[in-house]
Amino acid sequence: MELKAAANLAARTPSFRRAPTLRRFLLLTFLLLAGPATGAQVFDRIEVDARDAEAEIVIRFVPKILYLRHVPLSEGKEVRIFLRLNESGLHESDLMQETLHAAATDRVPGIRAIFPELVNGMLVTFSRRTAFAVKPGSDGRSIVITVPLPPLSVVGATPAVAAPISPVVVKAPGQAPAIPPPPSVPAAPPAKEVAPALPPAATTPSPEAAGLAPPPLSQAEVEARVAGFMDEARRALAAKETATAINRLNRILGLPPSSQTEAAQAMIGEAREQNGEILKARAEYELYLKLFPQGPSAARIRERLAALPKGEAARAAPRPLPKEAGPAEWFFNGSVSAYYYTGKMQIETLVPPPPGQLTFNRDSLSLVDQRSLISTANLFARRRDAFQDTRFVFRDTNNRNYLDSTRSYNRVYAAYVDHNDRKLGYYARLGRQNPNGLGVLERFDGVQGGYNLDPQWRVNAVYGEAVEFLSPFKKHFYGASVDLLPQTGRPGLSAYVVDQTLDGLANRRAVGLEARYFDGRASGFGMLDYDVLYKALNILMLQGNYLDEAGNNYFIVFDHRRAPSLGLTNALLAAPGLTLKEMVAQQGIDAVHAQARALAATSNMFSIGLTHPLSERWQVGADYRLASISATQPVVAVIPLAVIGTCLGTIDVVNNTCIFNTSSQQGTGNNHVVTFQAIGNSLFATNAVGVGNLSLIRAPTYSGRALSLSYTLPFREKWRIDANLRHYNQHDNDGTTQSRISPSLKISYQWRNNLFWEGEFGREVSKTSGPSRNDELKRDYFFTGLRWDFH
Repeated sequence: MELKAAANLAARTPSFRRAPTLRRFLLLTFLLLAGPATGAQVFDRIEVDARDAEAEIVIRFVPKILYLRHVPLSEGKEVRIFLRLNESGLHESDLMQETLHAAATDRVPGIRAIFPELVNGMLVTFSRRTAFAVKPGSDGRSIVITVPLPPLSVVGATPAVAAPISPVVVKAPGQAPAIPPPPSVPAAPPAKEVAPALPPAATTPSPEAAGLAPPPLSQAEVEARVAGFMDEARRALAAKETATAINRLNRILGLPPSSQTEAAQAMIGEAREQNGEILKARAEYELYLKLFPQGPSAARIRERLAALPKGEAARAAPRPLPKEAGPAEWFFNGSVSAYYYTGKMQIETLVPPPPGQLTFNRDSLSLVDQRSLISTANLFARRRDAFQDTRFVFRDTNNRNYLDSTRSYNRVYAAYVDHNDRKLGYYARLGRQNPNGLGVLERFDGVQGGYNLDPQWRVNAVYGEAVEFLSPFKKHFYGASVDLLPQTGRPGLSAYVVDQTLDGLANRRAVGLEARYFDGRASGFGMLDYDVLYKALNILMLQGNYLDEAGNNYFIVFDHRRAPSLGLTNALLAAPGLTLKEMVAQQGIDAVHAQARALAATSNMFSIGLTHPLSERWQVGADYRLASISATQPVVAVIPLAVIGTCLGTIDVVNNTCIFNTSSQQGTGNNHVVTFQAIGNSLFATNAVGVGNLSLIRAPTYSGRALSLSYTLPFREKWRIDANLRHYNQHDNDGTTQSRISPSLKISYQWRNNLFWEGEFGREVSKTSGPSRNDELKRDYFFTGLRWDFH
């Protein structure tokens, strides 16, 4: 949370003055990168696309993210998704908790997403128990959740719990495997069993409606249900109602093995093929042959598999538009919240006596370091018909600082209207918005739009002014791109050009490429950004996820970028006291560009890891990270004294100039981090979740270990307790040791379905011991507040 940023910073600051050059450079880099992150917006928006048999829920983020794992695996009323923020300077402990909503419809459950929650976690809660599949988006900024839907023909007839999107598997040690998901179906995550449909005209709340697990079915009940589903599937296929057939067959395959399992697996491939989903049909046929190589339909399935179209012909044709737009639907939802934060810290310093003396010098300082009220408003409205989709988004944060009113602020993070016309093939977005490709790196006020030349190609353009809340500079930019739109199993590409000025000076002129790929198992994103003004690579990033049939998720990331990003403001360090325009007037724009490039360090990060499901209740994961920041280059600037007035550098009396000699800053060297994580679901109590993390750190100047334990316990339906314990210790090469322990407890209560209260209190104790002094910092904090969700 944001209130912890001050404590985290204060705990590290007392040793700054006596730190060596490298440590000062590291701390300065941290402050430069992390400073703007406090209160930074992480969520962008949530989108729901309801199709015939399933709905795709896309949760979009502002920064780049990396999907790690989720729990439970495939069915429930809530799912926790663990991810990593891939933007420099964004740390979970410094972020305000954010909420996104999507209202329920007669087919799609309502969704509420909260981040951060637990350790690197996002909590997604559905309005009813449902099956689901989770995967990373193809843009590196989104999480995609797929839920099955009842057919349109039975909406409102029976309040059934939707069946899974595809057959799924979790194999615990010694457990016979259930039917695994087909390789190309987006329903990769596994589940054991899905709640059966409720009988019609139920008059009392069911266990499923209450969010409780249904009792297991007997084999006789399973056979009775699958027989009915199979009859309906056969009738639907005969009537060419493929969406209904797929839904019924998925219900059969979601139940325990039965006499209809083999036939349903054969038929669902045919249903996918009739529905034009060739890639999914191929996956279903291949799965049948894997599960039933000698089955009664094996020969026929091999023939159909061989006859399937390949290459471009295998891709599903776009759904045709209806003849009429139909009635328009309006959706409204949002939230408002207000939280009060307070914190108090105490610092004690013990300094050994000078030689020949016995008395230690002890200094103490106690103060209230935070007292503020932070309020947020998130509003969303949507109007949609068969042709047009218009969205209105507004997100605002107000921070009232009662210790220092000059630090109070109100910030509008988003305020835009977004319009998409499927019939005419264009989209446009106007207002304050987050970067969304096209080479735009900052939040901006402006307009962007695109036009579909055909189902595969689109052209886009953007114009705007960057929004940097604490910056005195004005950045204007314009850009354009051409997109080859991604499709399942085929990569998408985007080539862009962008030009930006800072107070009228050329600040950024970049060309770049973005690549995307996704299918039922793999997803990937890549970006290359080259700035022709600085003649240097600004960003090169690659990341990917792969989910195998056993439910293991593998991920890899490589990130190479300038930190900070290439820009004129980097050159200000070369001539303190001068403005950029004065520097350009005296040296020329090319010289200032060269200085800015020399003073921009290069950040490299590589990460690889995996998650393995041990059972329905337990998952374990491990990853390795290698990170480094390079040294900067020395810079010399020579400015006439008549221009600069007071020289903060060296005066050359012969030439009557001021010489600024900015020495290079040392690099960090390679920092290695190995992290292990274990996640337990329904641990000690139903729906309770426990998370344990252990990180081992090795850097050139220190080694460290970080341990965190978190436990979430829901009870009495409306209450929830979150307990956290974090411990960190570090040993520096110079003999200094640091330790920090941070316990906290949060209690939450929900009134009805839309009003939430929560309060958290915690303590941080940090100790630093070294040859010259010992420091101890204690900080207690508390916050409480209300959030109202409406729709």
